[in-house]
Amino acid sequence: MMNPAALQLAAELGGTLLSGLGGGLLLVERSQGHGLAQVAVLGRGAADLLAPLEAAERLQAGGLQLNLLALLPLPGCDLTASLDLHRRRLGALVAALDAGLPWLNGKPMLARRLPGRIRRATPVPLAKAPMGPLEKTELKAFLADWDKDRRKMVFRRPEWREAPDHAEHGGFETELWPGVPLPDGAELRVAPLELPCATPLADALRVALRLATGTPVPILPLPEDPACLHALRRLTPEIAAFRGPVRAWELALAELARLPGPPHFCARC
Repeated sequence: MMNPAALQLAAELGGTLLSGLGGGLLLVERSQGHGLAQVAVLGRGAADLLAPLEAAERLQAGGLQLNLLALLPLPGCDLTASLDLHRRRLGALVAALDAGLPWLNGKPMLARRLPGRIRRATPVPLAKAPMGPLEKTELKAFLADWDKDRRKMVFRRPEWREAPDHAEHGGFETELWPGVPLPDGAELRVAPLELPCATPLADALRVALRLATGTPVPILPLPEDPACLHALRRLTPEIAAFRGPVRAWELALAELARLPGPPHFCARC
């Protein structure tokens, strides 16, 4: 039986509850027409979807030919399995954006690398995450109130901690950045992720944030869980982490509508 809270949320957002293998997924559609370019936006919570939904409504009222699919995993949802099951229902996408990842220090940015998560019975030293001199300088300037030890602990050599279910299964876990070898005996729970930066998608998002906020927008490593972005890659290889005010979403969606998309397909065809 569907959770009453999920039903209420679907009513408030004007969405449809999709169920089946993988658990519940809320789909909120802002469709302008069948066969148009489509962008999917994933939220970790309902609030993450409000800005892109408002932006889509404004743009569509002005005549923009673009469909927006807003996705919200419900508690207990296996997002990868759910997206696999509803792949044809969602159809072909120009891009899929994760709107739930926070900015560092609340400042506008785009994500370059995200760490995975590993588990091991006992902690061992990890190799230092690779970072070029330009990236180090840009990160230091962006996080001017962080001291060197804090930056090193978060972005270069994260600390081990007891796993959440330590009492039951034992073990420790930590983040694993791209480019760091997996230690012997460690289990890879979530793979690290490196996002391409020199792409039309990244350019469109960066320009949108810069125009909307009036500030430079760096592309930096982001110490967050990339599992949702891995799942979105089941829908399209063109994925990114993006959040911002409504104006930034308007600019981004308008630009994405102009990008070439894959051949159209959906459950209606």
